[in-house]
Amino acid sequence: MSANPIKTYLLAQSEMGGGEILLSEPPQGQPVQPQGQSVQLQGQPRRAAPTTVAPVVTTTVAPNDSLWKNATDINDFYEALRKHSIYSKSMRSLSFLVPKEIKTNAAYLLLFNSPQELTAESRGILERLFKKLGIDLKTCAISFFFKCDETAMPREKPVLKEMLFKEIELLNPQKIIFFREAPSSEKIEKPAKADGTPTTFAGKPAITLYSLLEMLPSKPNYKEKMLEMWNQLLPSSGWFTIL
Repeated sequence: MSANPIKTYLLAQSEMGGGEILLSEPPQGQPVQPQGQSVQLQGQPRRAAPTTVAPVVTTTVAPNDSLWKNATDINDFYEALRKHSIYSKSMRSLSFLVPKEIKTNAAYLLLFNSPQELTAESRGILERLFKKLGIDLKTCAISFFFKCDETAMPREKPVLKEMLFKEIELLNPQKIIFFREAPSSEKIEKPAKADGTPTTFAGKPAITLYSLLEMLPSKPNYKEKMLEMWNQLLPSSGWFTIL
């Protein structure tokens, strides 16, 4: 009769260091001596070796998502946001940036929906735009952290809005310029209306302009949007003198 294949497999595992394998009966009438175990003498009871099991310690580090609410300094605020669960997700790896130089009490706070909107090309458009308005872009505060309606989950939107109010409180700009989120083919909701007429947001005068991405030469109707910007939106605000 051929050897039991299951017993053969288990014995092979034992020889390879698989530990003590208990069989219902020893093969060919011989006792099994597992590797690394002492020989059991006939007539003597086998003593079980003492086993010490190290306790398993499981540490769960949960982000404290409320730290930003108590921040009294803009640097502490940004550091708390960096650790927030909204921004620590791998898919949001590019959704949070802090300006190298944080400006408080600036004349203008520029708000983008995502850091990815301020590409090298779009920043060039912004610099030329502000130069014609007689404004040094370096004197403006810029908010880079993610607040994109298109990508944000419904449960995240109220939190993102609270964060924005807190940021404005700590930066304390004189006026706010929103650059609306650029519409896309996947977008269900309509983009915010580009309106130069000042409104109030977080207690500050605010206007909404087109996204810089909409004014790139590669985008359709970019010339029409630029003309509307110069002829309607900016004059409606009453904030600027166009040079």
